[in-house]
Amino acid sequence: MLLPSVIMLLLIAGSIFLYLLPSMETALLEAEKEKVVEITDTLIDTLTHLEDMAARDEISRDYAKRLGAEIVRTTRYGPESKDYFWITDLTPRMIMHPYRPDLDGLDLTDYRDQDGKRVFMEFTRAARKGRDAFVEYHWQWQDQPDRVARKLSHVRLFEPWGWIIGTGLYMDDVRTEINEYRDGVALIFLAVLLVITLLSLYIIRQSGITEKKKAQIQGQREKLVRVLQESEERYRTIADFGYDWELWIGTDNAVHYCSPASQRITGYPPERFFEAPSLVREIVIEDDRDAWDAYLVEANSDRGDTLDFRILTADGNTRWLGAVGRAVAGIGGKPLGMRLSFRDITERKNMEEQLRHQALHDPLTNLANRTLCLDRLAQAMRRAKRRENYFFAVVFVDLDRFKIINDSLGHTFGDMVLTETALRLAGEMRGLDTVSRFGGDEFVLLLDELSSPAEAIRIIKRVRSRLSEPFRLNGNEVQTSASFGIVLSPVGDRKAADVLQHANIAMHYAKEAGRNRFKVFTERMLETAVDQMTLENDMRRGLADDEFHVVYQPIMDLDGSDVIGFEALARWEHSERGAVPPAEFIPKAEESGLIVQLGERVLQQALRTLAGWRNETEGVDDIFMSVNLSSKQFARIELDSIVVSLLAKYGLPPSCLRLEITESSLMGNPESSLRILNRLRDAGVRFSIDDFGTGYSSLSQLQQLPVDTLKVDRTFIARMKNDPEDMEIVKAVIALGRSLDLDVIAEGVESPEQICLLLDLNCNRVQGFYFHEPMSAAKARELLKRRSGDTADRTREKLQAARLTCPSKKNG
Repeated sequence: MLLPSVIMLLLIAGSIFLYLLPSMETALLEAEKEKVVEITDTLIDTLTHLEDMAARDEISRDYAKRLGAEIVRTTRYGPESKDYFWITDLTPRMIMHPYRPDLDGLDLTDYRDQDGKRVFMEFTRAARKGRDAFVEYHWQWQDQPDRVARKLSHVRLFEPWGWIIGTGLYMDDVRTEINEYRDGVALIFLAVLLVITLLSLYIIRQSGITEKKKAQIQGQREKLVRVLQESEERYRTIADFGYDWELWIGTDNAVHYCSPASQRITGYPPERFFEAPSLVREIVIEDDRDAWDAYLVEANSDRGDTLDFRILTADGNTRWLGAVGRAVAGIGGKPLGMRLSFRDITERKNMEEQLRHQALHDPLTNLANRTLCLDRLAQAMRRAKRRENYFFAVVFVDLDRFKIINDSLGHTFGDMVLTETALRLAGEMRGLDTVSRFGGDEFVLLLDELSSPAEAIRIIKRVRSRLSEPFRLNGNEVQTSASFGIVLSPVGDRKAADVLQHANIAMHYAKEAGRNRFKVFTERMLETAVDQMTLENDMRRGLADDEFHVVYQPIMDLDGSDVIGFEALARWEHSERGAVPPAEFIPKAEESGLIVQLGERVLQQALRTLAGWRNETEGVDDIFMSVNLSSKQFARIELDSIVVSLLAKYGLPPSCLRLEITESSLMGNPESSLRILNRLRDAGVRFSIDDFGTGYSSLSQLQQLPVDTLKVDRTFIARMKNDPEDMEIVKAVIALGRSLDLDVIAEGVESPEQICLLLDLNCNRVQGFYFHEPMSAAKARELLKRRSGDTADRTREKLQAARLTCPSKKNG
């Protein structure tokens, strides 16, 4: 009698199962897609944060993009953390793909998958449509280029940078998860069917035993009805089964419904919550319980509310849950309690924490970065305003000679030195101090809660000693030191960035004082730095406004008592300050790179002046013009073409030009120097080594260089009368020049005693104030016109007066 009912029930149950299966698959797929969208939202929020920082000029936009691309590259999620993100622009051109670096920078307009789909054009169209765009295609399996699988990718347009951020999920992974859920549901279904079948067989068996047991059979039928009702409830539960944990709490705080997802999320089966409704609150970690209690009050309304909080699972792990809740009502608005949906957002929270850490820490050393350093410094400054006798110090640290280590041993070794430096700095700090990497080989220390400013000096001395110890890495041993700039509190109403700038200024003073030193910032340092910056700006304006001009100092030949050439010297007539000394603006021009523009202007004006003298004055074809070249000018590959074109422009023979170059410019890169010198020498230009004796050239190097003249530095000339060592240096330079058949010119000759000493050493070419000061082009032309007349006579008179002061003449 019951067999047709059982068969019908089986058919109905099977139909329900087959009907619900696609819905279950669709729900699971939608849940996975929503998870991908949420992770993408988090990443987009991070890029937006970087864009906001760039908009506030806290970081450059290029740096923000590089940092954003690196964050996207390192972001992983999913099984074994192999799911990834990639970036293209709207072209589409690949900006970054972690598993396909061969595509970086390529135009992917015509890139097609195995079905011929233009994948990246589809990404671009989909990203323009909106937030929930997905594209299905074929792609390599994660980091395995030899395996291709069907993939469903989510793409999102990040409009501020024109980036398309893409990620996705492999359909095989989704299918695997769907199969697991399907098998679980099928198992429950089979178990239910087995129970029904057994009960049916039992009832059939009992009904055939005896008529006497009709009452018992009737009871069994009623029991069967109850079982069927329970089975129907179970089917309803399966129908209501979802990825999230669903909970219904009645007005009496009893749990009326709890979905099976509770066990996956919390480790506790639904029965535990039915038996102990208070378990819902008990698994909330203690720090979040107040927020949970307040949330239950706020969410118990028609509008509902959301909350992110942490729970302790049955196996002792901590998970983040996102709750969405609202009040529910029955017929007539009767309150029925509160419905809550919980989703496991642990992975998203961990990613947010990871992104926050990356945004505030240096990726190489894991120290605080500039943003975090400025924030903590600002906090220390606020505490200093609120509290008396509160001291802190900011220390700007720069490694000495780090560039040499980086260039000689490679960037990998340099990174190891920076990492070891970070460890040493952190090891010498107290728990409340902050160590940050500011960039390159620069670090910043924030020494907080000092007992006195003197304590900062003690700590810095300890740090300096630690950094001076040798680095032994990968079989190499190097030793360096560091320069420290210190700002001690109080710092007044300045901004945190200003305090760091002041520490940086003090650090540069320490480096200029000899390195491995520390300097405490003073207001005078700031004034000097501002003056230097003002000087540089004024130089740029002065070059544009033609405030620079050239003067010419004669070079004398003592044998003929005659002018044989001139040295062109730059002078600056400031519009407000008047004449600015060369010793003040030349070093600044070298440092800022303006020396290249200034040097070319001096060369051009000197050659133009020499051409004018030759055209307007007779007997000056033997006069040469000496022009200084800075190391930055000399390093330019096109130097020879510039010089030759200027000589041709003014119709001058190359032999009339003598370029003066310092030893350091020549010997810093002898091979390159030799190539440039030979090209210009082949063109006919001659060369002098300026300030000879102050550099580090060797005799073998000097012999290879096609130079014509050595110029003895003025510092040796000034001291040779009273300092035997300087006298020996001058004597050695003159002897070296004669042995190499080079001309020797003594610079800075200002007294008759110096003339006597140079004559005794057989140095017959000089320049200096004793004979002539630097003069304008017009005065130099007049000097040339009279050089065979009264000018030569006055030169001979000065020379004769100098000879009379010589000891040999007096003794004679």
